[in-house]
Amino acid sequence: MEDWARDDDQDDVADVDEIANEFDTPSTNDALPQLSSCKEVADVSAPTIKQQRPPLPVKPPIWAESRQEVCESFDYFRSYQSGVYSLKDIVKGYLLGGSPASRDIFHCGGRLIISHGGGKAESILDYRVGAARFQQAQDQEATDKSVRALLKSYTDKRPLVLLADEKYALFPFDLGASGCTYVVLGLYWISHAWAEYQPASNGCGRVVRWKFAFQWCEGQGSPWWTSFKSDDVDMLHDPVRGGLLIFSHSIFLTLEQIVDPSLPNAVANVTCNKCSQKSPIVYSQGWMCLNPSCTSFWSLGGRELEQLDYDTAFLRPIAMVFTNLPELRPAKLIEPMDSITTSYAFSKGWHCEKCGRLSSRFKWEHWECSNCHSIHKVPGRLRTAKEFWHQRPSVEYLHSHVGKQSGIVARRPEPFELGDGGGFTHYLTFILPHERGRIHLILGTPLANKQADEIFRQYQEQANEGELLLRRYPLRLVVRGTFLTNYFSQNSGEPYQYVGGTGNTVPFDKAPSSVCGALALIKERSRLALQKDIPFNEILSAAYMEKQKMSFHSDSEHGLGPVVASLSLGSAAFMHFRARATSKEPKHSSSNVLTLILRHGDVLIMEGGGVQQYYEHTVIPMNFRIAATARFIGTA
Repeated sequence: MEDWARDDDQDDVADVDEIANEFDTPSTNDALPQLSSCKEVADVSAPTIKQQRPPLPVKPPIWAESRQEVCESFDYFRSYQSGVYSLKDIVKGYLLGGSPASRDIFHCGGRLIISHGGGKAESILDYRVGAARFQQAQDQEATDKSVRALLKSYTDKRPLVLLADEKYALFPFDLGASGCTYVVLGLYWISHAWAEYQPASNGCGRVVRWKFAFQWCEGQGSPWWTSFKSDDVDMLHDPVRGGLLIFSHSIFLTLEQIVDPSLPNAVANVTCNKCSQKSPIVYSQGWMCLNPSCTSFWSLGGRELEQLDYDTAFLRPIAMVFTNLPELRPAKLIEPMDSITTSYAFSKGWHCEKCGRLSSRFKWEHWECSNCHSIHKVPGRLRTAKEFWHQRPSVEYLHSHVGKQSGIVARRPEPFELGDGGGFTHYLTFILPHERGRIHLILGTPLANKQADEIFRQYQEQANEGELLLRRYPLRLVVRGTFLTNYFSQNSGEPYQYVGGTGNTVPFDKAPSSVCGALALIKERSRLALQKDIPFNEILSAAYMEKQKMSFHSDSEHGLGPVVASLSLGSAAFMHFRARATSKEPKHSSSNVLTLILRHGDVLIMEGGGVQQYYEHTVIPMNFRIAATARFIGTA
């Protein structure tokens, strides 16, 4: 049986790869008494006014300050945009956030949570180029990706993980005041699923929304936010009535202590005489057909009601026992059998056992908690260039591919003498249209790569020891929380604004030997290829663990000189060029005009300011790779 918690998806984006998820079949435990509703515990339902909530009484066992920290460190939720994270139509995680819809509730101290989910909410679509576009709310359908996955999890009775962010208004405590943006609530299962109408500002004035009732999985203890003494927090603001909620002591009891075995457990279902489908009795006002395709949908006696209350029986917890519930706290990595610590697993974040914080790995030499600064280091061996000789990119070309409509001219490879016993190699030249510049690729060879081999070794050694401070720096994006680059870097020489400018730059006289060696090699190869000296005064060292990459960008720094050159070390990588998007021609950004395969010891030269002005590029390594890119940046 495959492990439900296993992480086979190795891309930090939602729903890219699919994995098989198996979970032990849940069963009703006849030994447990029937469960009643938590009558003594006040509900927290959709608020009409801003509520004043106390800070958390305890620290969450799993929490984070940014969504990236969650997605990189917590395998049960890796969706950067959607609130539902699913793989192969099985939901692994569900994020509660923002303002709840009508009849969303946080019931029985969070043991029962009803939420609307599945997407198609009112939104503003923003584009990299062009004007933003408003998108109205739309009806959710059972065939929608997220709704379909949630319904399958409901049918299969598969547990999933609920998370909440600081904007989730129904959580009884203020996460932001406690320094938490995201918290993991625990494992839940979907006990009920149904459709209903919700008000909307679209043309119809309403939309179909699917509701899901999430019930706490027994066997994982009580919810962590209830594990404090009852006199610590006695009153919470009631967002509906404007008064105070008096939280009964039963919120701190076990589920067995609030059971009333005399009450029935099953929710009654009624068959619709129009569509012949069964719907549960959800509301105390009476039964309604909850099939969106039925003409009687959401109609009670031929009319729609604005004010509805949940039926008491519908809110009663259902006795359900799951075996083999997984441990949600991510385990620490240990040294692997092959001692390779540049694989994908080592690029991911980690969970601090001391304070519970999820942190992205932002330092090359070790993991460090962004909250309490605890450190976890796993020793590993140095990689050699020989380890990547076996790489065979699954493409039909050996070094390059030119797009048919690109206008780029590829010159025939020319022999190239390296000097100093380096022997001969070849270099390729690609002439860009409209005199925009040239791109040169100087190929490395086993004989010519002796210097590159030593630089590769020094880079790893000095980075592992902390002499070379490789870091993942924040991107300049308008997002909630910090968002780090998908690679490690360190800048030397003149400040480079792309990686944070002066604060993230080391002067050449303090740069380690690996950086100085890379700069010397780049200068020498550039001089031989261009027949002139290039006064490079800045070099950016970038390191990529497996699955990391640099997204499309252009080296359009203010004051940038016309020549940019880089040295490739380690794994092969694909370098794609595409035309920069403009407000007049935004579609040009979608297709690659030139692709190069960069291998260990290769030196790439971009010659001419038009390369950066009219094109942008991305680098996608096949495995562990280090690159050093040199520039001249004017200081005037």
